[in-house]
Amino acid sequence: KTTSSTMSVVFRRLSSARAGGLAPLMARAATPLASGAVGRRSLLSPPDQPVLKKTFAALVVDEPGVLSRVSGFFSSRGFNIDSLVVGTTNLPGMSRMTIQSSGTQGKLDQLRRQMEAMVQVREVVELASETSALIDLALIKVSTKHSWVRSEVVELANLFRAAVVDVSAEELLIKLADHPSKVDSFISLMDKFEIVEMGRTGVVAVSNCGAAGTISKPKVLPTQHSSNSKMSEADLPPS
Repeated sequence: KTTSSTMSVVFRRLSSARAGGLAPLMARAATPLASGAVGRRSLLSPPDQPVLKKTFAALVVDEPGVLSRVSGFFSSRGFNIDSLVVGTTNLPGMSRMTIQSSGTQGKLDQLRRQMEAMVQVREVVELASETSALIDLALIKVSTKHSWVRSEVVELANLFRAAVVDVSAEELLIKLADHPSKVDSFISLMDKFEIVEMGRTGVVAVSNCGAAGTISKPKVLPTQHSSNSKMSEADLPPS
């Protein structure tokens, strides 16, 4: 009996010692695994990049559906178009698009390269705000029922070099063509009065003389499309 009781005591001590030594071992083993997992996560997820607002100018073929194709190209890749202006150029059969969109530098660069690979697009350039002329046109109709309001609105319009294009007994219609930031500032000042109606064209941009961003003339110009050309379902943006 003495031997069996002694053996049971020794067995309990060994069991407790093993259990006590196993817990620190598991804790020590878990620490490097946790830190290693954090390290792997930090390697897989890149650091946050700042969101930038960029301006692009594109020379495109003037044909039915090109506007819907370009807008669908942006939306299908999850980009929102802040401003899109299309107009004719001095080149027959070509139009110029000025597009503003926001995103990280890497994604916007990739977007520009992919857009340039489209069949209807001849060239895409990025226009820096420091070396380009960016103009936004706004028509703002302001309520001026009180005489002091009319005089103050006219004074602010003169400070911004805006023009009063129409007048009525209770309203003023003001035209301002300037850098988008100045147009935003003028609109914020008009907000303290009553803005009846407003319209903006969006940003039109051209690089400064001698600066980077000039679109070169293509070697081959497209043929003019007939006026009775129709748009196919393929020209429509994705639903």
